[in-house]
Amino acid sequence: MVNAPKLQDQVIVVTGSARGIGFATAEIALQEGARVVICDLDPKNVDQAVGKLSPLGDVMGVAGDVGNLADVKRNVAEVMDRHGRINVLINNAAITSYHLPEMLPEDVWRRELEVCLTGSFFWCQSAASASMIPAGRGSIVNVSSGAGLAGIPKCAGYVSAKHGLVGLTRALAVDWGQHNIRVNCICPGHTYTELSNFVASQNPAAMEQRVSQIPLGRGAQPADVAKAILFLASPDADSISGAVLAVDGGTIAMESGFFPPRDARSQVA
Repeated sequence: MVNAPKLQDQVIVVTGSARGIGFATAEIALQEGARVVICDLDPKNVDQAVGKLSPLGDVMGVAGDVGNLADVKRNVAEVMDRHGRINVLINNAAITSYHLPEMLPEDVWRRELEVCLTGSFFWCQSAASASMIPAGRGSIVNVSSGAGLAGIPKCAGYVSAKHGLVGLTRALAVDWGQHNIRVNCICPGHTYTELSNFVASQNPAAMEQRVSQIPLGRGAQPADVAKAILFLASPDADSISGAVLAVDGGTIAMESGFFPPRDARSQVA
């Protein structure tokens, strides 16, 4: 007997999914039988992502600014018009920048909070109101970051927003449990996305040092993070809500200030 795909016929919205972790999540969800909605800011990037993924199954695209409530409501309405429901919401959209805190421009601070935190709330609120609360069921996975669990240099806006996303996850898990809506959070560590690979190419020595501090001795592939996201989204996690899961190769576990052991007998893949 062949088991049915775990996400069969589930309508899954993934924000920030034109590339990177969001794209990988959409791709695997389609392979698991889901109906996937790609959401990103640039319509051209949305169309390209939909074109790449359409051979795998039912995929539609919506373009909008997650930090703009009117855009979010329009996108939710588009999904409801086509599918009539949203079973799973994955809030992955994010931006970051690097500034000394004392030099961080006001508009950059506001925009990072708007995209990483406020936009996630807008999508949670709109998807829950339109579909999940009336249906009495739903699953939300917020994609925070290692920066949602610890500070990282020159990223005060991003760190603040990602810590806020962890708090939002717990707050919504408490408030919406009565509606059978599960809300969980993933905190990826260093992941080999197009963006991180570009950053690494600009300073290979710094990236080598960073990776050396990961106990597993390597970063994650986007698909590694996507699988963790979709586990929390799936029926396999049906009794899990309010969880915050680090997918970081043990990085947070090493917050003692020491370095991971690298004795002569160890081999790092």
